[in-house]
Amino acid sequence: MSESVLQATIREGIGKANARRLRRSGYVPGTLYGVEKECVALSIHKKELEKLLSETHSVINVKIDGSEHKSVFKEIQFHPVKGDVIHVDLQRIKAGQEISVSVPLKFVGEAPGVKMGGLFQTIKSDLDISTLPKYLPNEIEIDISSLEIGDSIHVDDLKLEHITFDLDPEELICSVILPKKVEEPEEVEEAFEEAGEEAEEPEVISQKSKEEDESEAKEG
Repeated sequence: MSESVLQATIREGIGKANARRLRRSGYVPGTLYGVEKECVALSIHKKELEKLLSETHSVINVKIDGSEHKSVFKEIQFHPVKGDVIHVDLQRIKAGQEISVSVPLKFVGEAPGVKMGGLFQTIKSDLDISTLPKYLPNEIEIDISSLEIGDSIHVDDLKLEHITFDLDPEELICSVILPKKVEEPEEVEEAFEEAGEEAEEPEVISQKSKEEDESEAKEG
């Protein structure tokens, strides 16, 4: 378990207007809650927060006006267009008490199936787990070096000591699949030609033939 320090200050104003004002000044609004203590509104420097998130540390020591709070990121909200962090929720943790968090995945190795022309696809980029704070990992490594074309890895394939996955055991994480065949223009043209040859020609009835049939009917 690694630990990082995050400096924060108490945020006095609340509401959308105050949050926008805070973001314009280079800070991100946040909240800290849990362990039967009051919820605290925070103001966190944006650059410091982004640096911390890029390092993917699992346990955060939040320092607020001289007090320290062991915490984990519970929710991170991003701007839908710019991608900037616009709000964070932090949950206090307590030694000996299990926590439920989302942990990022890291795929390691090279799949033989990819060398054979297959495509490696990831379905999950993180997993929800439950564990004690001391066993909380920064990330979960998944070795893909044995995956052939058609092989896949599910949640149930992961065996990590002291960690429980809060997901369906059959949920797919990643796989190596055959690439979809893209038809060449010539193949498409040939298919149309074959379809045209097999189609029956429509019967054309001329006006003359119609008149002859009516004449024969009258004579009969």
